Amino acid sequence: MLNRLNLLFIAFAILLLSACAGSKGSSRSFSGDDHDGGGGPVVRANELKEARDEAVNLTEENHKMAREIFELKNRLGLPTDE
Repeated sequence: MLNRLNLLFIAFAILLLSACAGSKGSSRSFSGDDHDGGGGPVVRANELKEARDEAVNLTEENHKMAREIFELKNRLGLPTDE
């Protein structure tokens, strides 16, 4: 039961972080400079770098949380089910 709650909490946290990260640029209106000739948005290098950095930070945070959960389970004597 505790394992399922932990997984549910982690999934909710990731979903919430993803939603917050996705909403960051969603209200921005596109001007003619933001589209290529085919009508699709042009992705700038700095936007790619920011997205990559954010993904790396979220991955590191996920690993940190997983380690903390593992350590807490060990302290409590619960099976880790890895």
